[in-house]
Amino acid sequence: MTAPVYHFIRNATARLAYGGKTFLLDPMLSDKGALPSFAGIAPNPTVDLPIPAAQVIAEVDVVIVSHLHGDHFDGAAAEMLDKSMPIITPRNGASPNPREGAPDVPFKDSLEAKGFTNVREIGSADADHITLDGITIHQVFARHGKGLVGDAMGGVNGLIFEAEGQPTIYWAGDTILDEAGEVEAVLKRFKPDVVIAHTGGPVVEALSPEILLMDAAQAATFFDYALRENEDVQIIAIHMDALDHCFSTRADLASVLRQQGIELQNHVVVPDDGELVALCNGATAGR
Repeated sequence: MTAPVYHFIRNATARLAYGGKTFLLDPMLSDKGALPSFAGIAPNPTVDLPIPAAQVIAEVDVVIVSHLHGDHFDGAAAEMLDKSMPIITPRNGASPNPREGAPDVPFKDSLEAKGFTNVREIGSADADHITLDGITIHQVFARHGKGLVGDAMGGVNGLIFEAEGQPTIYWAGDTILDEAGEVEAVLKRFKPDVVIAHTGGPVVEALSPEILLMDAAQAATFFDYALRENEDVQIIAIHMDALDHCFSTRADLASVLRQQGIELQNHVVVPDDGELVALCNGATAGR
């Protein structure tokens, strides 16, 4: 079986070769500046795709959509992907108009409304996971901000990938490091070999001054938790330097990691857009 590889594209978009499958994660395929500003600074995304969009989606077996915010699944992706493409999404949902109290719509229903005909939910009434050709995918806790702003962001989840002979991967998704310790509990439960962390610290001042997902400071604490649960963990930090409301940058994260010391630095990869990262399985991480 081919060794697992994470091909980072931009923001949260990536291709994951794992367990004999090629997964496309959270495709945002719009050209630079084609989407509205979140912070009133610049149109989004703020950088170009590193490779053509057609190459991003080529030879993909399954698309995984963690949630339906425009920086994770945009109109360009909805237009370019074949409507029969297998799509997997959490058993979760979000309100189309939270300010007016509109009820949540399941992600599955929203994707089917866009014309996709082969959408499966990860969770069910009886389980938090599905299995696809020997690959088990769990949906786990995530929280997209605190208080009312977190409620307004709608449902999100982290995802765990497990397969025989493959590293256990924890894709933490759009989450803060919550005060109740739910994210830390995911690390304790699965002790992942690989952690993919969103660390851009976005803020939408019109809604709240609170961050909507981890910034560099929270990320360093999260990384410490991950290292405590698996001393060989490989951490990949993404969701930076691509959106106008993500104020925590790669440079910020590098600065915080330097303060934490060489041990933690040796476990963290901060990929450039378009970079391929070979995934470890019980071996010391690093580049």
